[in-house]
Amino acid sequence: MGTKIYEKRISVQAIQFQGLDQAHINEIIAFVGMPISVDFGTYGVKLRIIRSNFDVIEAYQGDYLVKDAAGVLRRMDKKSFEAEYQEVTP
Repeated sequence: MGTKIYEKRISVQAIQFQGLDQAHINEIIAFVGMPISVDFGTYGVKLRIIRSNFDVIEAYQGDYLVKDAAGVLRRMDKKSFEAEYQEVTP
């Protein structure tokens, strides 16, 4: 039979952190369903999603916030996200 190549297709929900527009920040808050904060520094703008006292997700402008089918939230940089996922129009 020989070797065959297979692909794994997993659907996720995602939103890209694009900046400080209040409407966009409200979309992120609705998406993550957790408290957030925004920090400013020499690195630029950093969004912090506070899951607990010791569990914080940090995302920089251009990063994606990704929620899998189980509802688990994580951050992916733009390059990694775009290499792994492509948009599917419902």
